[in-house]
Amino acid sequence: MLAIFARFKAVRQVSLLSESELPFVVMVVSAYNEHEVIKAKLANFFEIDYPPHLLSLRIGSDGSNDGTAEYLRSQSSERVQVNLFEERRGKISVLNDLFSELEKAQTPAEIVVMSDANTFYAPDAVRQLVAPFADSEIGCVSGELTLEQKGGISGEGIYWKYESWIKRNESHLGFLIGCNGGIFALRRTLYEALPSNTIVEDFVLTLRILERGHKVIFCPEARATEPAAVNSSAEMTRKIRIGAGGFQALGLNRALLNPFLGLRSFAFWSHKVLRWFVPHLYLLAFIANLFLVSRPIYALWLTLQIFGIAAAFLTLKIEKKGTPPKWMRPIGYFYVMNYALWLGFLRFLFRTQRVTWDKAAPLPRTEN
Repeated sequence: MLAIFARFKAVRQVSLLSESELPFVVMVVSAYNEHEVIKAKLANFFEIDYPPHLLSLRIGSDGSNDGTAEYLRSQSSERVQVNLFEERRGKISVLNDLFSELEKAQTPAEIVVMSDANTFYAPDAVRQLVAPFADSEIGCVSGELTLEQKGGISGEGIYWKYESWIKRNESHLGFLIGCNGGIFALRRTLYEALPSNTIVEDFVLTLRILERGHKVIFCPEARATEPAAVNSSAEMTRKIRIGAGGFQALGLNRALLNPFLGLRSFAFWSHKVLRWFVPHLYLLAFIANLFLVSRPIYALWLTLQIFGIAAAFLTLKIEKKGTPPKWMRPIGYFYVMNYALWLGFLRFLFRTQRVTWDKAAPLPRTEN
């Protein structure tokens, strides 16, 4: 249905702005214990192809105790503003304070680029991100984020290809559901301070902009990379956290559940809400099939479910020693992803998901 709707919408053609049209931009970063990457992050910032007098960086240290704060304190560039917070409170609290500082300083920046300390931008990424803002209806633009090395869970590649296809179609219609947290931009005036317990602030902030009637689009030409997670366990932890944040977003973005918002609500329900509840629906179907197993069709569904669960366990077992067969990877990934969603739901339900979290060590960065 999404593809049909998008087919009747002309594909957005974006032209890079001339030097005289480029807006003031500030990149905002919240960092916690990023000593291993913070030097490379600042070097990457200074390599961005954007007029220096129009681009600045504001970075906040969220109670770092590994040398990150000391390194940031030593910076002397006028283009880099540093806020060192002694107490660790979580990313969203730091972002709220950084935006408050921007308002107090009466910054001329019209566009804010949201980034992470371990996200490294292509030289033209900022130019690509700001170009769509020439359209006054656009409030937020997401870039394309890729991993530097192979990582994650087997079968994820197929999922991400499908997810990217959905994002492109949503973007053509102006209501991208969720941005890549390491590389997206918004109009400074559209930032809204979020509750200090917000788990996935980039997602909630994007939906708040959609709620107010602004367009949110995907710009794959704006590229950035991140080091891959060190192992599947670390990736699983991340997915559980995102799952908990998704269920929290239902309350924080409940306005988008209103079907009278049209296609925006349709995209939210079909792309995210129903997907989050797949584990619940799956369990109901499994229990129903147990009670209806005497009927051939339900016996078949139960058999397929049991086969899928067995294939998922086998995939994880094989993955510890090698690479599972291709046909098993998407099956295994389906069950792993939904298991993570279920655990995320339990964390949300019992309020055990912390806003702060222990970062997994990344794989070493590769030199290009």
